[in-house]
Amino acid sequence: MVESKKADSFGHWKIQFSYGVYPPKTMAMSKKIVLLFIYLCVFWLSAQAQPGNTVLTPQAAQYYREAEEALLRRDYKQAVKGFEKALKIQPGLTAANKGLAACYELLKDYGKAVTYYEKVIASDSMYSRAIFYQLAEAHYKIGQYDKALQYFRTYERLLKQPAESFGLHGEREIKSELKYAEKLPINIKASEVSLDSIKFVNVTDVINLGTAINTQADEYFPFLSNDQQLIYYTHRKGDKDEDLYYSRITEGRWRKGEPVKDFNTGENEGMSTMVRDGRRMYFTACARQGVLGTCDIWVAEIDTQQIIQSFESATGMVNSDYWESQASISCDGSVLFFASNRKGGMGGADLWYCLRGSDGRWGAPINLGPKINTPEDEEAPFITNDGKTLYFSSTGHLGLGEQDIFMSWYDERAKEWATPINLGPPVNTPYRELGFFLSADGFTGYVASDRPDGHGGMDIYRFRLSDKLFGDPITFVEGYLRDSVLMTPLEAKVEIAGRGAIQTGPDGRFFICVGADETLDLGVQKRGYKPYHNDFVIPEWNNRTYYTLELLLQPTISFIANIPPVIKTDSTQNIVDKPKSNRTFTHTVFFEFDKHTMEAPELSRLDEFAKLMKNKKIQRVEIIGFSDDIGAEAYNLRLSEERAKGIALFLVQNNIVVDQIYMEGKGELDGKQNKELNRKVEVRVMTIE
Repeated sequence: MVESKKADSFGHWKIQFSYGVYPPKTMAMSKKIVLLFIYLCVFWLSAQAQPGNTVLTPQAAQYYREAEEALLRRDYKQAVKGFEKALKIQPGLTAANKGLAACYELLKDYGKAVTYYEKVIASDSMYSRAIFYQLAEAHYKIGQYDKALQYFRTYERLLKQPAESFGLHGEREIKSELKYAEKLPINIKASEVSLDSIKFVNVTDVINLGTAINTQADEYFPFLSNDQQLIYYTHRKGDKDEDLYYSRITEGRWRKGEPVKDFNTGENEGMSTMVRDGRRMYFTACARQGVLGTCDIWVAEIDTQQIIQSFESATGMVNSDYWESQASISCDGSVLFFASNRKGGMGGADLWYCLRGSDGRWGAPINLGPKINTPEDEEAPFITNDGKTLYFSSTGHLGLGEQDIFMSWYDERAKEWATPINLGPPVNTPYRELGFFLSADGFTGYVASDRPDGHGGMDIYRFRLSDKLFGDPITFVEGYLRDSVLMTPLEAKVEIAGRGAIQTGPDGRFFICVGADETLDLGVQKRGYKPYHNDFVIPEWNNRTYYTLELLLQPTISFIANIPPVIKTDSTQNIVDKPKSNRTFTHTVFFEFDKHTMEAPELSRLDEFAKLMKNKKIQRVEIIGFSDDIGAEAYNLRLSEERAKGIALFLVQNNIVVDQIYMEGKGELDGKQNKELNRKVEVRVMTIE
């Protein structure tokens, strides 16, 4: 996000933003200053009506004007001095008390703001109706939810009175009160929920991650690997572009963070979220080739060492001509939550989600609705492992400061998200909190904040959560499907009772998120193998490592070692059954580079060879697979085995009746030239004539 400032004809500062990984800070603070300007200007029109101060002295007026000018140029401390001097000369100056309340609110000292708001009401309860709403908000920000509820309800009652009952203030406040009236029911509900739910939040310490991660620049949007040894985060220095950084723990401490290699550009990127299987990461990319709007959500492939290998724009309907950012992926990778300012929202940045289709593409985005989204900004969603609790940042819900972290539970009965709960202090402060993350074990939370005890800008903090906040325990299950004889990986669909099917990868791996103590009913049907079925009871797991399952499929053909033919004799060593004459038929099948399936011409040639073998008494079949020497030796060995196995299955399926098949993958053959001749399977069929 890049910020620039221009002054309009009234001398008010306007803030203009070009969207980056996260949207601009809410304009609420700038709007508040404009509203305060209106309130303060009213004073000059009603100065003669000040209680106990029928005449405004020239010196008090001078101090007041100086304070007002300081307030409008955002020099809040100087404004405090001016209002205090005016009050020292005329102690009953209601507008000066109102000015002090405004200054302390802008300084985020809400306790003092409450003191001066209450002085205004004590001196003149009809001075302003809107001040009751502002006082309620200030009480909420210092955690006095009961008093916040009291003043919100007082304001609700006062709305029934004509605006002119509050003099010039009442008439001038009508426009701003339309917004207050719109938010009032939500804020009353928020105060009630906070009173009821404060006992659920049990966070004691919030700890800065230290100088290895945090700098004088901005660090935010943390994401940690399942074992909590690797952290990705967004780094931004000054007005420069946002980059994705990472760090690893070495000897119990974070190493100095550094940018992800061969990933960042001169534009903005960051805000990563990784599928819990550790193989895919979603991140935000801005203004690079292929981005539809200002920023889009992209996906990166991750290897087993958690190194980014390749990346591209997320497919489907998740991206648009607008701003999309800050993705959070569900545990199994089937639901994608994100922030966007696209059309159809409630205003500002809204939270949306997409469902992954059977083709792997993301479906049409669905807005999370008015209980989550407001006319202000909701962003940085985080969905828990069980998919039932959503954390997010908001400037629109009633908070303790500029932007807070909220949580909402999914109501299964109502099929909607419940009224959000403010996490409260010490997670939230009078400052800005953004980008909540919960560790894989569900106990450690991370958040970014610009609170004053940091190293500068936004810093990343961690804290422990009470177990009531993170939902039902989920175990990360990693399964492997293998040939029971060769122990080679198999690609097939694993049927999961009550869940559908999941496809294994080239390495035979599959991943699912399973409730602790749940029983998994797994079945596999694969050509060339006996049907597989097994039940697994899944325990509660810390998820720093995967709970591993191994599914071994038995081939329908037997593969045996190379055993010489047996000659039967009697006890005197006389030959009883002399073997008949043997004949050997050979055939070679060639393969394309890095393929274990046959092309059409090779398939046709093998089919003709198989026809020659029909009605013959086959004693033995030998099938030997090879590969070229391009690539890793272990990979080439596995590729040669897959080629040999495919030929064996073809012969059996074409009714080549045989008791013994010897099959082997010999791996790579050396050869600087004619490498295509090394990508082959040699077939020898021995018959008895």
